[in-house]
Amino acid sequence: MKDPIKKAEEIVKEMHDEAGRYTKPVLKRYPLVFSFLSVFSFAAILRGFDMWVEQMGIFEEHPVVLILIGVVALLFTGTLYKTLAKVK
Repeated sequence: MKDPIKKAEEIVKEMHDEAGRYTKPVLKRYPLVFSFLSVFSFAAILRGFDMWVEQMGIFEEHPVVLILIGVVALLFTGTLYKTLAKVK
């Protein structure tokens, strides 16, 4: 049986390569515009997440909960990485 995560990675890589054929010429012509758009987009996502978290009462009263969720997510990501590396 083929690994579904590997299949998803292959699909994403194919999409990235295909999109790259169209975007590279434009990125070379307008690097500053795309840099500003990328920075703005990243800042907007962070600000939106910040506003969403501020609405959650539990995180405002107990910020340690948010920190613990972040630590658990990082531990899970590391464990998943190690597990997938062993499967290869």
